[in-house]
Amino acid sequence: MSSEKHILLIVRTDVLPEMEEEFNRWYNEEHIPRLLKVPGVLWAKRGKNTGEGQKYIAFYEHESAEVQKSPAYRDALETDWTHKIRPYLRNFTREIYELF
Repeated sequence: MSSEKHILLIVRTDVLPEMEEEFNRWYNEEHIPRLLKVPGVLWAKRGKNTGEGQKYIAFYEHESAEVQKSPAYRDALETDWTHKIRPYLRNFTREIYELF
């Protein structure tokens, strides 16, 4: 049995208005579906802030921090559509929590 702990990855971001519709399509049609096919990615959810702070948030549970270092994970992230979206992101934050 592995001693590594599951992790929770939390990503928060804003997106420039001119790319917001495409950002949401990208997240729902490509980004999350591709990540969910990566071994070790257990689930993913996203939401929209109704208060202060960044407008969008996404949560991902991984079997371990090592999942993010895998070739499959990198391949899921590095797509043409992702590269098109990234320049429009603002106030991007990424947090990793060890679950127990």
